[in-house]
Amino acid sequence: MLTLAACGGTEPTVDDLPAGVADARPSISAEEAAFVLAAQELGADVTGVTVDDDIETGTTTCWALTNGGVELAQIAVGDDDKPLPNTGGALRTKQLMAAGVQAFCPDFDDQVSQLRLP
Repeated sequence: MLTLAACGGTEPTVDDLPAGVADARPSISAEEAAFVLAAQELGADVTGVTVDDDIETGTTTCWALTNGGVELAQIAVGDDDKPLPNTGGALRTKQLMAAGVQAFCPDFDDQVSQLRLP
């Protein structure tokens, strides 16, 4: 059985990931697995079909925070420049952003509250 190294103690295995994720991303890193599990814990279903795009959302969020000189509240907005609502796809995007921060750039964890997740 493949074991993924994880920060913070427990080591998730591929069996901990949602069905299809390991098949879709056989070389998933421990950091990416942590993202998938964090997203799942926040209520965003990550599947084999969505895993690549979902990870991209998380890594792009961290890139913007690290290199863009912005805060999470500034990038969690819709086309109308208003904060994303806690419904439908917008809520899922916010959940993925929060999971991205947790897994890929935890130095910005204090900004997750700006998402105002339910």
